[in-house]
Amino acid sequence: MLLDDTRREALAAWIAERAGVKDCAIREARPLSGGAIQENWLLAVELLDGPGSGHAEFVLRADAPSGVAVSHSRAEEFALLQAARAAGVTAPEPYWLADAEGPLGRPFYLMAKAEGVGLGAKVVKDTSLGGDRAALAERLGRELARIHSIRPPRDDLAFLGSPPEDPAAAFVASYRAHLDALGQPRPALEWALRWLERQAPQPPMQVTLVHNDFRTGNYLVDSQGLTAVLDWEFAGWGDPESDLGWFCAACWRFSRPELEAGGIAARTDFYRGYEAESGRKIDDARVRYWEVAAHLRWAVIAVQQGRRHWSGAERSLELALTGRIAAELELALLRMTAPEASEDASEIGDDLPGNQDRPTGAELLAEARRLLREAISPALQGNARFEAAMIGNAMGIAERELRAAATAEEAPALGDLAARLRSGDADGDGRVHAQLLADAERRTAIANPAALERASGAA
Repeated sequence: MLLDDTRREALAAWIAERAGVKDCAIREARPLSGGAIQENWLLAVELLDGPGSGHAEFVLRADAPSGVAVSHSRAEEFALLQAARAAGVTAPEPYWLADAEGPLGRPFYLMAKAEGVGLGAKVVKDTSLGGDRAALAERLGRELARIHSIRPPRDDLAFLGSPPEDPAAAFVASYRAHLDALGQPRPALEWALRWLERQAPQPPMQVTLVHNDFRTGNYLVDSQGLTAVLDWEFAGWGDPESDLGWFCAACWRFSRPELEAGGIAARTDFYRGYEAESGRKIDDARVRYWEVAAHLRWAVIAVQQGRRHWSGAERSLELALTGRIAAELELALLRMTAPEASEDASEIGDDLPGNQDRPTGAELLAEARRLLREAISPALQGNARFEAAMIGNAMGIAERELRAAATAEEAPALGDLAARLRSGDADGDGRVHAQLLADAERRTAIANPAALERASGAA
């Protein structure tokens, strides 16, 4: 537990010292929603006996028990927030930073609490949020341009390393390395990476700081408009059009796929704000390239999140389900990168051998049953508790049956196909594409049938 009684007292003393008061009372400490990679807590405190005494609210961001390899440390994220605010970005003010020797035994920092709603699906659906949507998209374009005004070299951001000479080539190399580290052949992702390699644009005129997760869901809005840009843990040097592509990518439009600017407005509204603030014309072709890269990147992150669960590093049904999003992202990638003379996927009869998503159906059942048994059932009473026990028993039977059926190990043919795709031996091969597409449709139909229906309607 992040904030047990002992750590809570130590944290209060630490806050008092940094705020320049004699004492601090933590009136409320509760976890906030979101934050699969970090833990976010709301702290309501009373600062006592000092020039800054009074009520205050902070957000505490700490490392989660496990994370993904590409996320920054809390100290690095703290420095990024400082740089962003200096550039005029509407980001929460960072206050104080602690390392692993601090009161919580792990790195964290406190920042100002920003008001508003951030859940992407809600922001897109609830038009009472964000004010005028065209104006909101234009404002977000301006915010992104301010982020891109931060350029290397910067001593305060030295941890970001040297900027890449060719961001597209660096992206492909990086995500191939991530796939290799996962140790799980993903032929559809190899197909998309090869497409990105072959279609890569020339390096940008200027490498800038890129937020790398600038999308609906990572900013806050109230009824009037934008209140804060959040979640800086992936920022780095790169092609500024990559941020524009990430924001406009179909996978981040939620229930409004026709609104290309993050599910909230037209692309032209977003572009208008960016161009007005930056003083440069957006290269739309580059943005479209980076939209493909966005789907690839999100698919790899989804697999990484799933692996956090099935590797045993962090048992979580949310992480497990995130891992299964990869199928629909692969389907989107294959549709976006189809060769001109593609075969008809309906004519491909056989599934790809050994192409099984993780967590498997049996693993998902096991985690759901654990959550039911350990977290939900104890809170139930009477007949509801008895029925929950029956549900758990049924899930256990189904899990054991699925595990018994999955006796064959993953066929080496899947790895062979992934190697062929990486080497370029299957470039533009319509039959291979059709086979991958048919398999992605099959797996998406299992993981999320609604996504398959949306993809079919958009095709």
